[in-house]
Amino acid sequence: MTLGTLLFLFLFLAGMLISVFYLEFGVVAIMGLLVIIPVIMLFFLILMRARITVQVDSKNPVAEKDSMEHPARAVITLSVENHNTLLPVTKGIAKVRYRNDFTGERGKMKVRFSVDAGKKRDRRIPVVMNNCGNVAITVEKVRIYDYLNIFAWTVGKNFETQNILILPPLKEMYLGRDRWYNETNEDSDRFSLYKKGDDPSEIFDVREFVDGDKIQRIHWKLSGKTGSLIVKEGSLPLTKVVNIFIDLCVQSEKEAAHQDSNCLVQGIYSISMFMIEHGIPQNYIWYDSRNDVIQERIVEHEEELLWMFQDLFRCRVTKNPGELAERYLAWQEGYPPESAIYLTVADHGDLESAGLIRDRLEVMDLRGEEFEDEE
Repeated sequence: MTLGTLLFLFLFLAGMLISVFYLEFGVVAIMGLLVIIPVIMLFFLILMRARITVQVDSKNPVAEKDSMEHPARAVITLSVENHNTLLPVTKGIAKVRYRNDFTGERGKMKVRFSVDAGKKRDRRIPVVMNNCGNVAITVEKVRIYDYLNIFAWTVGKNFETQNILILPPLKEMYLGRDRWYNETNEDSDRFSLYKKGDDPSEIFDVREFVDGDKIQRIHWKLSGKTGSLIVKEGSLPLTKVVNIFIDLCVQSEKEAAHQDSNCLVQGIYSISMFMIEHGIPQNYIWYDSRNDVIQERIVEHEEELLWMFQDLFRCRVTKNPGELAERYLAWQEGYPPESAIYLTVADHGDLESAGLIRDRLEVMDLRGEEFEDEE
């Protein structure tokens, strides 16, 4: 029941009370208006409702924070089209709920809008989020009102949930990328896009012959076409995959825990974008406590990274590092990691004694000022 409805009921009851004591023409005319007006308003509302269409979508599925201290705005668009040529919608309200499962944040809001006759309006609905995660935004109900706010009519409800990733700003970093290239003579079907090597099976680049180049590197067919000696440079094989363990343990209290979780996501995001830029494939591994399984996602392109974040953000951070280490150890049986990193924002003094640290697994605490790993 709207405020307009309550006010009208008050006026109607007051009019009836007055008409009981004063049976005069003016009083009867006012009572007639009080009866006719809501009928007219309801009639107009029915006409408007029949020719209103509502859609909800998100123009951008990713919102990136400007800085770690400032919030991000996850924006969805409410599109309302009024096909009535004479009746504008002067008041409409959309009820919106949102939640961030990764951090546990949730809330609701009401958004008001209006639409001219025969027009379409796109109403942007921003949801301010302080922490990284997947924000699920749902428009639960859209209602329009008559011109006196006596009646309201639902024109849409339970629209498809819009999921928007809240990601941190990238942090400049250097991982010592040479260490993630193959150090063995084993064949590889992955090669660096940024650095040359000695593998003749894949050409990294061609250039003109200079003194000191080996005759075996001359590209005879291309040299014949160009009329000058052209040398081919071999490619550098990349590792098959870099296993990256994500430790979802956050041991701080609520506010500090949110800061640590944001720091964790920033580290993952920055490291992954660095490796994508340099053509290094990654296999992200984390423990999903809700389903009691180890999740794995291969990432080679930015689009795959966003899919990985969608899956990761369905999990919640935990305060129990012991269960994580236990699950990781069980996962590693018969599957020893190669070129592996363990990303964390918690203190794990017992990781080495627990057997989690192996020859090629190094722990990286993302709370440091820099993400650089030591050679």
